[in-house]
Amino acid sequence: METVPTIFTVKKVTVETEQMHLLSLEAGKKWSFIPGQVAILGMEGIGESYYAIASAPDDQNGMEVLVKDGKGVSAALFRANKGDKMQGKGPIGKGFPVDSYPGRDFIIAAVGSAIAPMRSVIRHLCAKRGQSGKVSLIYGVRFPGDFSFLNEVKDWEKSGIPVTLTISRPEGMNWTGKNGYVQLHFQEALKKLNQPVALICGMKAMQEQGRDELVKLGVAPNEVLTNY
Repeated sequence: METVPTIFTVKKVTVETEQMHLLSLEAGKKWSFIPGQVAILGMEGIGESYYAIASAPDDQNGMEVLVKDGKGVSAALFRANKGDKMQGKGPIGKGFPVDSYPGRDFIIAAVGSAIAPMRSVIRHLCAKRGQSGKVSLIYGVRFPGDFSFLNEVKDWEKSGIPVTLTISRPEGMNWTGKNGYVQLHFQEALKKLNQPVALICGMKAMQEQGRDELVKLGVAPNEVLTNY
C-alpha cells in the first residue's frame, strides 16, 4: 500500500447506467496492484470510501473505478467532472491472484457493482490470454438497465470468454435473457470447464450461497476465492 496519498485527476467520466459512472483517473505515478484490489478514494471536506479498481494492472491509460450514486463521498464522486481531483490510498485487500494459477480454468461470478473488480480480472486475463485455460463469466443484476460494461461484453466473448447475463427481477421486463440469481447458472457454466478456480464477488449472502453451491458442484473449497 502506498504510504503517501496519491492525487488523482479525473480525465474522463463514462456513464455506464443511471446509477453507475466509470471514472478514469490519472496521476503522476502508476500503482502496482493485483486484479480485484481496492482503492480508498476521498475528496477534501467530504470523506473517503472504498472502491474496487476496475482497470487491469496491464492497462496503460490510467486507473479506473466504478462509482455508484449514494451519499457522502459516493455522491460527490458520482457527480465528478473532468479535471476534478481526489486523493487515493492503496491498493488494499488480497485481490484475485489469478497469476498464481497458470493454465487453470476460471469461473467468475459477480452481481451489481461487484462487476468492477471482475472487469479488472477479465482485462488482465485477456492481456495474458495464452497463460490461462477457459474462463466463464456469470454476471447478475436486478433489472436489465443495471448492467455495466455491456459495450465490452462482445470484446470479452471475442477473447473466448462466454458471458451469462442474468436478472433477478424479470417481472414485467422486456428481457429474453437468463433469469434468477447467478448461482442458478453455475452448473451449466461448469460443464465447459475443467476443475476451475472460482472467483466470486457481491453481497455477503451471495458470496456465502455461491460458495456453498460451487463446493456442492465439485469446486475445491480452498479454490473459491473472494477479494476481501
